[in-house]
Amino acid sequence: MISMKSTDLGTTVKRLRKTRGMSRIEVSDAAGISESHLKKIENGIRQPGFETYRKIMEVLEADVVMLNSDGTIKGECAARVQKVFLEITETQALFLVQVLEFMAQNIDTVK
Repeated sequence: MISMKSTDLGTTVKRLRKTRGMSRIEVSDAAGISESHLKKIENGIRQPGFETYRKIMEVLEADVVMLNSDGTIKGECAARVQKVFLEITETQALFLVQVLEFMAQNIDTVK
């Protein structure tokens, strides 16, 4: 399990990639990003967005867990949602994601 709490994500990605015996090309192709982008992430030049980081960790067969929020309302909500998702079944998680996506797309239509 890898935590987004770490500020040196690139080092973590590089260490996991090497531990798995994978090349940058293998990881970047499987994650759907360019090799140069992955190199910049590993060298600390770029910070990946959460979705990119999640894809890389999936390729490297590592879990991503957000342990702390950033003190914002959005961060606090993300921490609460993370806790909920860790305690439910996969079927329930898929349903909740669909509900959240629908709500996010239609929130402006509710008055």
